[in-house]
Amino acid sequence: HELLGEIVNRIAPHTEADPIAILTQLLVSFGAAVGRGAWFTVEATRHHGNEYMCLVGDSARGRKGSSWDHVRRLILTADPSLEPRVLTGLSSGEGVIHSVRDPTGQDPGISDQRLLVIEPEFASVLRASSREISTLSPTLRSGWDGRPLAILTRTAPARASTAHISIIGHITQHELRRHTTTLELSNGYINRVLLIACRLQRLLPEGGDPDPLASTGLQRLLAAALKQARRTGQVRLDPDARELWHHAYRQLAAQPSDGIVAQITARAEAHVIRLALIYTLTDGQSQIGTAHLTAALALQD
Repeated sequence: HELLGEIVNRIAPHTEADPIAILTQLLVSFGAAVGRGAWFTVEATRHHGNEYMCLVGDSARGRKGSSWDHVRRLILTADPSLEPRVLTGLSSGEGVIHSVRDPTGQDPGISDQRLLVIEPEFASVLRASSREISTLSPTLRSGWDGRPLAILTRTAPARASTAHISIIGHITQHELRRHTTTLELSNGYINRVLLIACRLQRLLPEGGDPDPLASTGLQRLLAAALKQARRTGQVRLDPDARELWHHAYRQLAAQPSDGIVAQITARAEAHVIRLALIYTLTDGQSQIGTAHLTAALALQD
């Protein structure tokens, strides 16, 4: 759709990576860069543009890393201030909160509580989350929800009031099946993660254009959209999109007959509205239109 679609279409012929891998990582990165300056309200809950997403593909042939390299250069060109907030190494809930902590006493804390976590070995995150005393899963679940995060230890309590956490993970199909436990399926951890299948698209023995967006002006447009998005505030559905959403919501809420699919897609409605929000912000708009909602529904599908 629009700006993001143009960017992906320009990059796609010059990489072996899947266009869907480029698109989804760009969506998540843009939502991370926006921070908490834009949101969509459902009842008393604010949905911001922070998303969790994991690319699922063959180990080397999925070209997951190649797709991220393009997105990383693009988003950090649009927003250099995001670079120190792009981290890796999810291992504990305490570590996550420490990376976005509020100031306390002599500790100045972290002034920029945006956090974009890149995990090229997402299987290690699933392993860490499954440990009996691990605080990683509940912390990440609260982070996706946008709730305040806290560690109530006697020696080193920590709190993050306005954390804006986004995650991009890479995993193989085998690892995903092996390390996804019944607990993670049932406790809402996995259904907070968009699982995106990706595969090798073409063979480029000598690679493609190393900078396919040069002289297109698309980076400048993305930076301008990002700057405007941070000042947007509450985003609403326009009348046509509202009518479409009421119809789509009933379909998304219908439980699939396959129990595992039902557990994985239990938050489809929330994912769609967050994706529609990000699409809207990349267009520089303050109302979700039918095009934004249709694009989000297509990606969820």
